[in-house]
Amino acid sequence: MTKPFLAILFLLLMIEFTRVKAQSSQDAAENISTIPRRHDYKHTFKKPYTYNESVPFFDTFGNALLAQEFIRLAPSVPNHSGAIWSQLPNTYKEWEVEFTFKIYGNYYIGGRGIGFWYTKDRGELGPVLGSKDQWEGIGIFFETADASRNRAHPLIMAQQNDGKVIYSNLTDPDKRAFGGCYRQFRNAPSPIHVKVTYYNDTIKLAIDANNNGQHYLNCFEANDIKIPTGYYFGLSAAAEGGTPDDHDVLSFELYELNPPPKQNVPLRPHEEANSKLQSPEEYVIPEDVQKRIEEVTKVVNSNTEESKDEDTRSLDFVKGMQIQILETLEVIQEQIDHLGNNVATVKQNNFPHTGGFPSQGEGHHLTTVIQKLDRIISGIGGLEARIIHVGSAAHDNSNPDFKDELQRIIQKLDALDARVTGQHYQTQKVIMDANSQAVESTTSTWMWIIKTNIITYDNTSYAEQITPMTADLSNSM
Repeated sequence: MTKPFLAILFLLLMIEFTRVKAQSSQDAAENISTIPRRHDYKHTFKKPYTYNESVPFFDTFGNALLAQEFIRLAPSVPNHSGAIWSQLPNTYKEWEVEFTFKIYGNYYIGGRGIGFWYTKDRGELGPVLGSKDQWEGIGIFFETADASRNRAHPLIMAQQNDGKVIYSNLTDPDKRAFGGCYRQFRNAPSPIHVKVTYYNDTIKLAIDANNNGQHYLNCFEANDIKIPTGYYFGLSAAAEGGTPDDHDVLSFELYELNPPPKQNVPLRPHEEANSKLQSPEEYVIPEDVQKRIEEVTKVVNSNTEESKDEDTRSLDFVKGMQIQILETLEVIQEQIDHLGNNVATVKQNNFPHTGGFPSQGEGHHLTTVIQKLDRIISGIGGLEARIIHVGSAAHDNSNPDFKDELQRIIQKLDALDARVTGQHYQTQKVIMDANSQAVESTTSTWMWIIKTNIITYDNTSYAEQITPMTADLSNSM
């Protein structure tokens, strides 16, 4: 009776803690979103990027490549790196940066990552994600893999340096980080949107990996961070080892927070003449023209909706649910870590041989299971890319085998779901052998979240395939 009661109690506490944490994060995001801000075009780049074969107000370095759809900082070639830096220093005491990027590759693990910089110097290549070591300022690293250190990935980590610390020589740089989190930003189905805010001596990072910048999730928030004006913004990337990725940046925008009010300045001659002309607000669109516009808009929207047939909608549901399950598991694991059940310590093989923690052999087995999970998740990413390729041919009448191909992909996604569930069960079983009571609750929480996310979607055919599988796993435990 004791163990089931404790498991239920832990589950209820976990739900309430997650709800309160999410509410507080949402309130904080709303508070920051109400701060007035002003866009700075001289610290911004976006498509089509180039003018006279260069990016206005920015310089590129190293192996960076300029294309019509992206700026590739580092291609998928080992030991290649590149960067893009602003030409002008930042003059704002409080600011917010929004940028988007993509990191993708064909290997089941990544090959280093992208760095966001706000430093005193600019444009110097080096060993830290393509930028110089011993920088003076802050760096936020989006690492997909790091063979020299035994830790989980993909990882977001923020570091501050006074120009004296040799970061590349640190054996455990995580201890110097002032913020960080784990997020699935490699091989994501859509561009990764990142928002870095510096306000009232507080630096905050939020990330959106699935909703095109419409729904950010907090990664970290650090107080008492002193950052001067006059530093430069930059992005760098490095592709290392035998599994290099492509590192693309899609946009970068800077906003001044709490800008001073605009002052009334004398109008120039042509501006004064234009101000005397009839205001555009006095013009009214004729009723017949307005009616015609509404009819055309209605027809266009109707055709767009019909073009997305039932198979495509089901495909979007499957892909979206895969990403949401992974993201939910990451958030829940972070909440469990905060409560004291540090699963990350187990994953890192930092196993003390006291207090009932796994032995070295058990840690090796757990590492093997986690590597299998990484390969499965990479497989899901590959299938999603294949889905997008097949989906582009959905409207091509010359492809009679489209529905058969779509059905085969959905079946493979179902099989991957079963493998992910099985591997999670194996992982939790290893942890349960070490600390049965605490991790038994963790397993119950994870399975409850997976089942809840599946059941809440209105797609009975897919949910009925997964729910019995999770129920069988529950009975087997």
